[in-house]
Amino acid sequence: MPYSPALDGLRAIAVLLVLLFHGRMPGIPGANVGVDVFFVLSGYLITRILLAEHRAAGCIDLRRFYRQRLLRLTPPLLLLLLLYALCAPLLWPDYYFHVRDWVVVLIYQADLALVFGMGPLNMLHAWSLGIEERFYLLWPLALLGLLALRNLRVALTVLLASALLAGLWRMAAMQLWDVSSGEAYYRFDMRITGLMLGACLGMWIGSGLPVPEYLLRRHRLALAWLVLLAVALYPTDDKGRLSFGLPLVEVAMLYILLWLHFRPPGLLSRALAWRPLVYVGQLSYGLYLFHYPAMEYLKLQHPWWLTLSAGTGVAFVLAVFSHHLVERPIRRWRKRPMRALVSLT
Repeated sequence: MPYSPALDGLRAIAVLLVLLFHGRMPGIPGANVGVDVFFVLSGYLITRILLAEHRAAGCIDLRRFYRQRLLRLTPPLLLLLLLYALCAPLLWPDYYFHVRDWVVVLIYQADLALVFGMGPLNMLHAWSLGIEERFYLLWPLALLGLLALRNLRVALTVLLASALLAGLWRMAAMQLWDVSSGEAYYRFDMRITGLMLGACLGMWIGSGLPVPEYLLRRHRLALAWLVLLAVALYPTDDKGRLSFGLPLVEVAMLYILLWLHFRPPGLLSRALAWRPLVYVGQLSYGLYLFHYPAMEYLKLQHPWWLTLSAGTGVAFVLAVFSHHLVERPIRRWRKRPMRALVSLT
């Protein structure tokens, strides 16, 4: 799959929205919509990568996939946990659950811990890492099952129907069975829809299936961006946002990704490929990891604008360090072929 700078630009917009949300900038109470942008993008990219491997080699090397995901995600997380172990007892001396939170984040179970009321208070943002890690574990196996159907249209229909059922399950749980928005926000079964819909688009495009031209009209793209803006301006503490706003965001992201794939020379692609924006997108994982504890500490005694600016500055410095001295060297190393590979078809 060829590299697209515009996708890094999209990552940058997603992480900047999250920073504004956790910095508590007034006027955009729903800016955590950036997490949903990440989910759709992750499902799309992982599926494109897996399908490209399957088409080229006739199989998906699960061992290699899991190894690369582990080496991509875990070293920066270990850096965060090292800094947390050193600094947290000094910054929050009256908090007694640092070790528990450290372990929960390390094993990618922050989302489950939050559902059961034992979440990592000062690393709350790690819930999304648990959601994505579980998807990375399960999706390659599910994709192999879908590919075994030998009919891409049928496989895509099954996947799309599963995503729609997951969305209906989330809606019914909150609207009919009184599941709280706080619980639904962190539950894997209720946040999987973005990853699944991104995977649907990745399968559609990666398999070379035709895309109707009417889906690529400019007014649909403009509507998609307006949907993202509207949800970002809508308060988060509402069941309606997760029931109805979240599906709109996910569909809007599908339109944006469709446009970026089929209109690469267009104005949107060129704007998202702006170099500073692309660089922020390349730092997005580190920015996401490091910003939250810094902002959590700062917001205890400083106004929002200082929390946002100082917290972003700390996160940026750490993300640059992680990107250039941890992530890139490991990325070069992990691309070396392994001596023995186990491929499952």
